[in-house]
Amino acid sequence: MKLNIKKYVSYNLKELFKKGHLAVGVLGAIGPALIMSYFILTETTPFYIKHVSNFYCMLGMFAAVLHPLYFVNRDYSSKTISLINNSKQNRKNYVLANVVIALFVSLLYVALGICLLLVTKQLGVPGELKVSFLLGFFVNVFLLVLTYFLFGYILLLYGVRSGAVYAILTAMLLFLPNILANILGNIHNEFLSGLIENFPGYFYPVMVGSNPLSLLQYFIGCFTLIVLFVLVLNKSKKIEI
Repeated sequence: MKLNIKKYVSYNLKELFKKGHLAVGVLGAIGPALIMSYFILTETTPFYIKHVSNFYCMLGMFAAVLHPLYFVNRDYSSKTISLINNSKQNRKNYVLANVVIALFVSLLYVALGICLLLVTKQLGVPGELKVSFLLGFFVNVFLLVLTYFLFGYILLLYGVRSGAVYAILTAMLLFLPNILANILGNIHNEFLSGLIENFPGYFYPVMVGSNPLSLLQYFIGCFTLIVLFVLVLNKSKKIEI
């Protein structure tokens, strides 16, 4: 029986809504951003609109990565995947279907984030909202979510336990960027600085809600995304039934 990508995506997106996972993720993203907006509007802190977007991305990107990864982990941990991986075509379709889910989730978080920024800007939060910034925000979120999702996916395919995968992703999204930023501030070697600044594990979490990336960083990001996708696809095709 051939796996229908459209039906799989539709069923799981509905489950994401019905079980409240999406609501929790969205609240986790919007909550800190609204609190920051409140402090800015009451002149408690001299921050700007980009601080709102940064607070939105702080937990929002983590949630956006975990949403699609939840389905992969669910299917592998419950052994449901054995019913799907009965042919190479189904294995390919399964990967594509979950990538589509990650794509939809990333677009949803982009739309919510842009709406939040437009509303807070209208309420009086200072700072410019240029088209270039919003376009960069769109592309950054899209690339970050898909990249980290595929990275988590490949870890699950290689048998890393789900708890360890979530811990690794937590560290990479919430803690590693700060460690690298501290290292970057204390070194004076241009080569090492360039390596850190152009490492996806640094520039994605740091820049996603702040500024568009450089052309080199976008190239590295796209290349990394393609490599991860190929790795996931090839590893999935080789899984023994």
